[in-house]
Amino acid sequence: MTLRIGISARLLHRPPPGLGLPLKRLQYLESTMAHWIMSHGVVALMIPFIDHAMPSQRKRPPIQDLVRHLDGLVLQGGVDIDPATYRAAPWQAGMDTDPIRDDYELELLRGFIEAGKPVLGICRGAQLLNVYHGGTLLQDIPSQWVNGMANGAINGTAAPATPATHWDEARYDHLTHDVRFLPGSLLDSLYGPGPHPVVSIHHQCVGELGKGLVIEARCPQDGVPEAIRHPGHPFVVGVQWHPEFHLPGPGAEPLVAMDSGPLMMAFLKAALRRAGRLRRLAHGVSQVRERARAAAPAPNAAAARGAPQT
Repeated sequence: MTLRIGISARLLHRPPPGLGLPLKRLQYLESTMAHWIMSHGVVALMIPFIDHAMPSQRKRPPIQDLVRHLDGLVLQGGVDIDPATYRAAPWQAGMDTDPIRDDYELELLRGFIEAGKPVLGICRGAQLLNVYHGGTLLQDIPSQWVNGMANGAINGTAAPATPATHWDEARYDHLTHDVRFLPGSLLDSLYGPGPHPVVSIHHQCVGELGKGLVIEARCPQDGVPEAIRHPGHPFVVGVQWHPEFHLPGPGAEPLVAMDSGPLMMAFLKAALRRAGRLRRLAHGVSQVRERARAAAPAPNAAAARGAPQT
């Protein structure tokens, strides 16, 4: 069977001039993400955001119907999560957040997790997984993580002499740093402990860990959490790096970055296992119904026609 993987949409609420769609909200899928997923022989489908406030959408299908037609969910990266979502004040005024997207993706996430279907969160998506499970975020790594280590507020250790650079606007998707996978973690079983170079484009990270989650990876230079997982679920994994950018584009020089294939294959294998269980369940229900129909007594023909008049 060909798997169908849903991808959460990025939202552009105020398109720049020149796109020909003034005052219209756009929804989009970053093409490298689609290429990464579909390069493994599956179908990638963007899941549109539906504005609940629009009268025309009051009859939209419930989220469970959408989830039923998809085999897994990938949460794209993007802007910072609104601190109000995890009961925190913004670290500075004018943060670039999107509460509308937060609510939309949290609803998607809830639907897939409750259905037992696999979820892979990328960058912001990993952070959203933590927030969904009741965790918090450190809103700025340079000012909050490194300084927190310096004053003993984090890990009770001294700040590193040379903390890693996790975000560089000029270098963008050509910025890499190493990650190490914790012994016994899922990622350790896929790759070995490391260090492994990854593409890093984030200035926030997991703060207080969400309920039931475990840390899978850290940056060895400064201890920043780089991956999380829910071991009580068949596959709920978030990675802080961008594995979709590990694939070189047309004419681009190859990056020295970890192979992103094993991570995607683990996600898709979980989706196949889940889809197989659902098919077996549906087949079993069908067989039970067929046996019940076969065992039912044939209707009395005379009774079906009605008793003769006397």
